[in-house]
Amino acid sequence: MRKIRSCTNAQLNTGISKCPPEFGKMKGAILVEPGTKLPEDLTGDKLEELCHADRPDRVYGIITFTEYAKNGGEVQTSANGYGGEEVTGISARKDTYTLNKFYPELHASLTKNATKAWEVYFFDEDNVLYGINDGTDMLAGFPMSCVYSDATPHPTSSAKATMTVTFAHADAKLSIMDFDYIQLDFKPQRLVLGLTLVSLVKVTTGENDYKIIENMGGNDVTAVYASLISAGVSTVLTGNPTAATYNEDANTITITSTGDTGIRLKSPKELYENGIKGIEQL
Repeated sequence: MRKIRSCTNAQLNTGISKCPPEFGKMKGAILVEPGTKLPEDLTGDKLEELCHADRPDRVYGIITFTEYAKNGGEVQTSANGYGGEEVTGISARKDTYTLNKFYPELHASLTKNATKAWEVYFFDEDNVLYGINDGTDMLAGFPMSCVYSDATPHPTSSAKATMTVTFAHADAKLSIMDFDYIQLDFKPQRLVLGLTLVSLVKVTTGENDYKIIENMGGNDVTAVYASLISAGVSTVLTGNPTAATYNEDANTITITSTGDTGIRLKSPKELYENGIKGIEQL
Protein backbone atom coordinates (compact mmCIF):
# COMPACT_ATOMS: atom_id res chain seq x y z
CA MET A 1 0.00 0.00 0.00
CA ARG A 2 1.22 3.45 -0.84
CA LYS A 3 2.41 5.45 2.15
CA ILE A 4 -0.22 8.01 3.09
CA ARG A 5 0.98 11.48 3.91
CA SER A 6 -0.76 13.32 6.72
CA CYS A 7 -2.12 16.78 6.03
CA THR A 8 -2.08 18.38 9.45
CA ASN A 9 -1.03 21.77 8.05
CA ALA A 10 -4.47 22.10 6.46
CA GLN A 11 -6.27 22.00 9.79
CA LEU A 12 -7.44 25.40 11.05
CA ASN A 13 -8.61 26.11 14.58
CA THR A 14 -9.87 29.56 15.49
CA GLY A 15 -10.96 28.87 19.05
CA ILE A 16 -9.29 30.60 21.97
CA SER A 17 -8.68 29.59 25.56
CA LYS A 18 -11.57 29.75 28.00
CA CYS A 19 -9.01 31.11 30.45
CA PRO A 20 -6.96 33.59 28.38
CA PRO A 21 -3.79 34.77 30.12
CA GLU A 22 -2.95 38.33 30.92
CA PHE A 23 0.55 38.48 29.48
CA GLY A 24 2.82 40.49 31.72
CA LYS A 25 5.88 42.52 30.94
CA MET A 26 8.97 40.40 30.33
CA LYS A 27 11.50 40.46 33.17
CA GLY A 28 14.23 38.00 32.23
CA ALA A 29 15.56 35.01 30.29
CA ILE A 30 17.02 31.60 31.14
CA LEU A 31 19.58 30.18 28.73
CA VAL A 32 20.15 26.41 28.46
CA GLU A 33 22.43 24.32 26.29
CA PRO A 34 20.79 23.20 23.00
CA GLY A 35 18.87 19.97 23.44
CA THR A 36 18.38 20.37 27.19
CA LYS A 37 15.31 21.50 29.11
CA LEU A 38 14.29 22.85 32.45
CA PRO A 39 12.77 19.99 34.50
CA GLU A 40 9.03 19.43 34.39
CA ASP A 41 8.78 19.63 38.19
CA LEU A 42 10.74 22.88 38.36
CA THR A 43 10.86 24.54 41.77
CA GLY A 44 12.59 27.68 42.98
CA ASP A 45 15.24 25.68 44.81
CA LYS A 46 15.89 23.52 41.76
CA LEU A 47 16.24 26.56 39.48
CA GLU A 48 18.74 28.20 41.82
CA GLU A 49 20.63 24.90 42.05
CA LEU A 50 20.77 24.64 38.24
CA CYS A 51 22.32 28.11 38.07
CA HIS A 52 25.22 26.71 40.12
CA ALA A 53 25.44 23.28 38.45
CA ASP A 54 28.48 21.92 36.69
CA ARG A 55 28.58 22.49 32.94
CA PRO A 56 26.86 21.46 30.69
CA ASP A 57 23.91 21.15 33.09
CA ARG A 58 24.19 24.77 34.22
CA VAL A 59 21.53 27.30 33.21
CA TYR A 60 22.20 31.02 32.84
CA GLY A 61 19.85 33.79 33.86
CA ILE A 62 19.77 37.28 32.37
CA ILE A 63 17.88 40.01 34.24
CA THR A 64 16.31 42.58 34.53
CA PHE A 65 14.39 43.56 31.38
CA THR A 66 12.79 47.01 31.27
CA GLU A 67 11.83 47.33 27.59
CA TYR A 68 11.05 45.00 24.68
CA ALA A 69 11.45 45.51 20.94
CA LYS A 70 10.67 42.98 18.20
CA ASN A 71 12.54 43.08 14.89
CA GLY A 72 11.30 40.84 12.06
CA GLY A 73 9.22 37.71 12.44
CA GLU A 74 6.77 39.12 9.90
CA VAL A 75 4.81 37.24 7.27
CA GLN A 76 6.43 37.56 3.84
CA THR A 77 4.36 37.51 0.67
CA SER A 78 4.91 37.79 -3.07
CA ALA A 79 2.86 37.63 -6.22
CA ASN A 80 3.52 35.21 -9.09
CA GLY A 81 3.05 37.30 -12.19
CA TYR A 82 -0.42 38.84 -12.16
CA GLY A 83 -1.67 36.31 -9.62
CA GLY A 84 -2.63 37.19 -6.08
CA GLU A 85 -0.27 37.57 -3.14
CA GLU A 86 0.82 34.33 -1.48
CA VAL A 87 2.68 33.70 1.73
CA THR A 88 6.29 32.68 1.13
CA GLY A 89 7.53 32.47 4.70
CA ILE A 90 8.34 34.29 7.93
CA SER A 91 11.19 36.78 8.06
CA ALA A 92 14.09 36.31 10.48
CA ARG A 93 13.19 37.49 13.97
CA LYS A 94 15.15 39.12 16.74
CA ASP A 95 13.84 40.04 20.20
CA THR A 96 15.77 42.84 21.89
CA TYR A 97 15.44 43.64 25.58
CA THR A 98 16.79 46.70 27.36
CA LEU A 99 18.29 45.93 30.77
CA ASN A 100 17.80 48.08 33.83
CA LYS A 101 21.53 48.89 33.94
CA PHE A 102 24.75 48.53 31.99
CA TYR A 103 26.55 45.43 33.27
CA PRO A 104 30.11 45.33 31.85
CA GLU A 105 30.74 41.77 33.10
CA LEU A 106 27.63 40.46 31.33
CA HIS A 107 28.40 42.46 28.19
CA ALA A 108 31.91 40.99 28.07
CA SER A 109 30.74 37.42 28.61
CA LEU A 110 27.95 37.60 26.02
CA THR A 111 30.38 39.10 23.51
CA LYS A 112 32.80 36.20 24.05
CA ASN A 113 29.96 33.77 23.37
CA ALA A 114 28.19 35.77 20.66
CA THR A 115 28.40 33.00 18.04
CA LYS A 116 27.07 30.25 20.31
CA ALA A 117 23.61 28.74 19.83
CA TRP A 118 21.28 28.52 22.82
CA GLU A 119 17.79 27.52 23.77
CA VAL A 120 16.03 30.21 25.78
CA TYR A 121 13.08 30.50 28.11
CA PHE A 122 11.59 33.88 29.00
CA PHE A 123 9.61 34.82 32.09
CA ASP A 124 7.39 37.79 32.90
CA GLU A 125 6.39 39.81 35.93
CA ASP A 126 3.54 37.41 36.68
CA ASN A 127 5.92 34.41 36.86
CA VAL A 128 4.77 32.93 33.56
CA LEU A 129 7.48 30.91 31.82
CA TYR A 130 7.50 30.99 28.01
CA GLY A 131 8.95 28.46 25.58
CA ILE A 132 7.78 26.06 22.89
CA ASN A 133 5.69 22.89 22.85
CA ASP A 134 7.84 20.20 21.24
CA GLY A 135 5.26 17.42 21.64
CA THR A 136 6.42 16.29 25.09
CA ASP A 137 5.14 17.06 28.57
CA MET A 138 8.11 19.37 29.21
CA LEU A 139 8.23 22.93 27.97
CA ALA A 140 11.25 23.47 25.70
CA GLY A 141 13.21 26.65 25.14
CA PHE A 142 13.07 28.76 22.00
CA PRO A 143 16.00 27.76 19.74
CA MET A 144 18.33 30.73 19.20
CA SER A 145 21.02 30.99 16.55
CA CYS A 146 22.85 33.46 18.78
CA VAL A 147 22.43 35.77 21.76
CA TYR A 148 24.40 39.00 21.85
CA SER A 149 24.54 42.30 23.66
CA ASP A 150 25.08 45.94 22.79
CA ALA A 151 25.79 48.82 25.10
CA THR A 152 26.21 52.54 25.49
CA PRO A 153 28.80 52.18 28.23
CA HIS A 154 28.87 55.80 29.38
CA PRO A 155 26.11 58.31 30.13
CA THR A 156 25.16 60.79 27.43
CA SER A 157 23.89 64.32 27.96
CA SER A 158 20.35 63.03 28.31
CA ALA A 159 20.57 59.37 29.38
CA LYS A 160 22.48 57.03 31.64
CA ALA A 161 24.62 54.15 30.39
CA THR A 162 22.42 51.48 28.82
CA MET A 163 22.62 47.90 27.63
CA THR A 164 20.49 45.63 25.45
CA VAL A 165 20.49 41.89 24.86
CA THR A 166 19.25 40.51 21.53
CA PHE A 167 17.93 36.99 21.03
CA ALA A 168 18.03 35.82 17.39
CA HIS A 169 15.48 33.07 16.78
CA ALA A 170 16.82 30.11 14.81
CA ASP A 171 13.35 29.41 13.40
CA ALA A 172 10.93 32.33 13.53
CA LYS A 173 8.03 30.27 12.19
CA LEU A 174 8.49 27.56 14.84
CA SER A 175 8.60 30.22 17.57
CA ILE A 176 5.13 31.31 16.48
CA MET A 177 3.49 27.96 15.75
CA ASP A 178 4.79 26.10 18.81
CA PHE A 179 4.61 29.00 21.28
CA ASP A 180 3.60 27.80 24.74
CA TYR A 181 3.77 28.82 28.40
CA ILE A 182 3.31 27.55 31.94
CA GLN A 183 2.54 29.25 35.25
CA LEU A 184 5.25 29.03 37.90
CA ASP A 185 4.45 29.13 41.60
CA PHE A 186 7.63 31.03 42.48
CA LYS A 187 9.43 34.16 41.33
CA PRO A 188 12.31 33.17 39.02
CA GLN A 189 13.76 36.68 38.93
CA ARG A 190 15.13 36.22 42.46
CA LEU A 191 16.85 32.95 41.63
CA VAL A 192 18.70 33.46 38.34
CA LEU A 193 21.27 36.04 39.37
CA GLY A 194 24.11 34.24 37.60
CA LEU A 195 27.69 33.65 38.68
CA THR A 196 30.41 36.30 38.98
CA LEU A 197 34.00 35.34 38.18
CA VAL A 198 36.33 35.85 41.14
CA SER A 199 39.87 34.98 42.19
CA LEU A 200 41.10 33.82 45.59
CA VAL A 201 44.41 35.68 45.76
CA LYS A 202 47.20 35.63 48.32
CA VAL A 203 48.05 39.09 49.70
CA THR A 204 51.21 40.45 51.32
CA THR A 205 49.76 41.14 54.78
CA GLY A 206 50.60 37.61 55.91
CA GLU A 207 51.98 34.35 54.58
CA ASN A 208 48.56 32.68 54.50
CA ASP A 209 46.30 35.69 54.00
CA TYR A 210 43.85 35.72 51.09
CA LYS A 211 41.23 37.97 49.56
CA ILE A 212 38.33 37.25 47.20
CA ILE A 213 38.53 39.67 44.29
CA GLU A 214 36.09 40.10 41.39
CA ASN A 215 37.90 39.60 38.09
CA MET A 216 36.45 42.69 36.43
CA GLY A 217 37.15 45.86 38.35
CA GLY A 218 39.15 44.17 41.10
CA ASN A 219 36.39 44.70 43.66
CA ASP A 220 37.15 43.21 47.07
CA VAL A 221 34.22 40.98 48.12
CA THR A 222 36.06 39.13 50.90
CA ALA A 223 33.71 40.32 53.61
CA VAL A 224 30.68 38.93 51.76
CA TYR A 225 31.91 35.34 51.78
CA ALA A 226 34.51 35.14 54.57
CA SER A 227 32.29 33.77 57.33
CA LEU A 228 30.85 31.03 55.09
CA ILE A 229 34.31 30.00 53.93
CA SER A 230 35.62 29.94 57.48
CA ALA A 231 32.72 27.78 58.64
CA GLY A 232 33.15 25.15 55.93
CA VAL A 233 36.78 25.46 54.97
CA SER A 234 37.41 21.83 53.99
CA THR A 235 34.18 21.58 51.98
CA VAL A 236 34.56 24.78 49.95
CA LEU A 237 38.32 24.98 49.33
CA THR A 238 40.79 22.71 47.55
CA GLY A 239 44.44 22.31 48.61
CA ASN A 240 44.01 20.39 51.89
CA PRO A 241 42.97 23.36 54.04
CA THR A 242 42.81 22.75 57.78
CA ALA A 243 41.43 26.05 59.08
CA ALA A 244 40.33 29.50 57.97
CA THR A 245 39.75 32.62 60.05
CA TYR A 246 38.51 36.03 59.04
CA ASN A 247 40.52 39.10 60.03
CA GLU A 248 37.90 41.83 60.00
CA ASP A 249 40.39 44.67 60.48
CA ALA A 250 42.52 43.66 57.48
CA ASN A 251 39.54 42.19 55.59
CA THR A 252 41.49 39.01 54.83
CA ILE A 253 40.99 35.27 55.31
CA THR A 254 43.91 33.42 56.90
CA ILE A 255 43.97 29.88 55.52
CA THR A 256 46.25 27.15 56.81
CA SER A 257 46.75 23.87 54.95
CA THR A 258 48.79 20.66 54.97
CA GLY A 259 51.14 20.90 52.03
CA ASP A 260 51.42 23.47 49.25
CA THR A 261 48.93 22.16 46.71
CA GLY A 262 47.23 25.43 45.86
CA ILE A 263 44.27 26.90 47.69
CA ARG A 264 41.26 27.49 45.41
CA LEU A 265 37.53 27.76 45.67
CA LYS A 266 35.73 24.57 44.73
CA SER A 267 33.14 24.38 41.96
CA PRO A 268 30.00 26.54 42.16
CA LYS A 269 27.98 23.36 42.73
CA GLU A 270 30.02 22.49 45.83
CA LEU A 271 29.99 26.10 47.03
CA TYR A 272 26.21 26.24 46.63
CA GLU A 273 25.77 23.05 48.66
CA ASN A 274 27.57 24.89 51.47
CA GLY A 275 25.57 28.10 51.28
CA ILE A 276 27.93 30.14 49.06
CA LYS A 277 26.04 31.50 46.07
CA GLY A 278 26.79 33.60 43.01
CA ILE A 279 30.56 33.16 42.45
CA GLU A 280 32.90 30.98 40.42
CA GLN A 281 36.71 30.99 40.52
CA LEU A 282 38.30 31.67 37.15
